[in-house]
Formats: sequence, structure tokens, C-alpha cells
Amino acid sequence: MKEFYRPPLDPIIIEQIDLLLYRVDEKYWPQIAEFLVPRFIPPAIPVPPQRKLQFLQKLQEYAEALFKAEADHYETVRDNERYPAWLSKLSDRVFMRVRHGMDKVEEGNPQAMLGYHGATSLDIDPALQKTLSSLVNQYTWRGAGPHPQAKPATSTAEPPKAQPTVRQRMSATIHSPSAARKMETYMNARGLDQTEFAIQANTTDKTIRKFRQTGKVKRSILDGIATAMGISKQELLK
Repeated sequence: MKEFYRPPLDPIIIEQIDLLLYRVDEKYWPQIAEFLVPRFIPPAIPVPPQRKLQFLQKLQEYAEALFKAEADHYETVRDNERYPAWLSKLSDRVFMRVRHGMDKVEEGNPQAMLGYHGATSLDIDPALQKTLSSLVNQYTWRGAGPHPQAKPATSTAEPPKAQPTVRQRMSATIHSPSAARKMETYMNARGLDQTEFAIQANTTDKTIRKFRQTGKVKRSILDGIATAMGISKQELLK
């Protein structure tokens, strides 16, 4: 992983972080799977109650565990001016990892769904963002300590949004988790599945799924996604 997304940690530490993240997935995926409800319930079987709030709470716990598993290893770079920016990028990665985890849990049981509980992207996204934003603020404060330069969150969090050298290296690809979230919100609001939206965007459902999971997409494909949503590429990335 490039330094832009993660501090320049020792490779051994990075391997340890990746293992911890795997352990978190290993713990929470079965817990999320407990919220799966069969798509068809025979008349003779009681219909389970919706547990929307409990489901959202479980996703927030999952996101918090992922964030802390990595952020706790950033202690050696707490005084670095890019520390808040690294936390911000970590927040984006955690968001996408939770979303990916939900997708994998549902893929593991095509006959059941998590959506039964009524939690859509309009509920899930703000809940995750609230949890992650709070963690970023918490860790940024701990990292800033008595240093007054690190107190303004806006000034220290700006660098990740403008890294021309990094963007130039992969000019054909755009990384924007927020754009992926806007796309997913649009799809859910109109009841479109990945295949239907992919056709409208002149691409494939595999590409749409990858964009949702990683926040990365080719610039040429992003144009088609924005057009399908009836907005400009600039508005999608804003």
C-alpha cells in the first residue's frame, strides 16, 4: 500500500495489521450473517421481526473494530502532520470494507437477505460515517496533543484531496469512495440492481460491484455512471 493511504510503517507491522483486520472480519461476518432472513418464508413458519436498529449497531461495532485494529498501530506517527490525513483515508477504507463484508455475507446465502430489516444505504451510510468520523476526531485529538498546528481538522485533512503526483501515476483510475456511495444511494432510491444500473451506465455489473467495494473506477467508466445518474462527473466527485 502506498504511503499516501497508510503511514510508512515497518512491513512486519503492516502484515500484523492485515492479520488483525482478517480476525475482525472473521469475528463479525458470522454475527452479520445472523441478521439474514430467507427471501421466502413458508406460511407455516413464523415471520421474524425486523431488527433495523440492532443491525445498524452491529455494523457500527464492526467498523469501529476495523478502524481501531489499524489506527492503534499509528502511534509512532502521531506527531506527523499527515497523521489526520492517514486517519481519514483509513476511515474510507473501513467504510468500503464493511460494505464489502455485507456483500460477501449475502453472496454466501443467495436465498436470504439482510435488506429484510429495512436498513438501506440511506440508513447504513450515515450510521457508518458517524461512527468513523467520531473515531477520526478522537484519534486526531490524541495524536495532536499540545501541538496547536494539529488542532484545526480542516487544514490537516486537506492534503489527501489534492495529491497530484499520486493521481498522475494512475491517471486512468479515480479513487472516490464518496462517489461510490452516491451511486449506491441513487441505485437504492430507484430500486435498481447492479445489472440494471450497469446497463444504463454502459458497463458491467462486475465493474459496478468493484466500484462499490473499493471506491476505484476508470475515468471513462465514471463518465458513464455520472450520465446514467443524470449529473456531471464533477458533481459526482464533489
